[in-house]
Amino acid sequence: MYQLDKYDHMILDIVQSHKNEFNANIRLAVLERNFWKRIEADTDLNVGQARIGERITNLYLDGLVQNRNGYTLTKSGRQQLAHAPWMKSSQVA
Repeated sequence: MYQLDKYDHMILDIVQSHKNEFNANIRLAVLERNFWKRIEADTDLNVGQARIGERITNLYLDGLVQNRNGYTLTKSGRQQLAHAPWMKSSQVA
């Protein structure tokens, strides 16, 4: 399993948020669009570093997401999302 960064956690969050909001799995095109919308103001990341396809593939291979007529989180993915960098700071308060 490779080390997840904030952008990997962001993908997990997008997948879970879509599931919560629409009660449906997210399609790849929607996932990519939402990812680019979230990072468009992020000056720390360039297009080469984003590699969204590679990130999704790694999350799939690590068993954090599954693709069954759209992407959804596995149990491991939901557990990993709980460790997202922005979650830690909000849970401290």
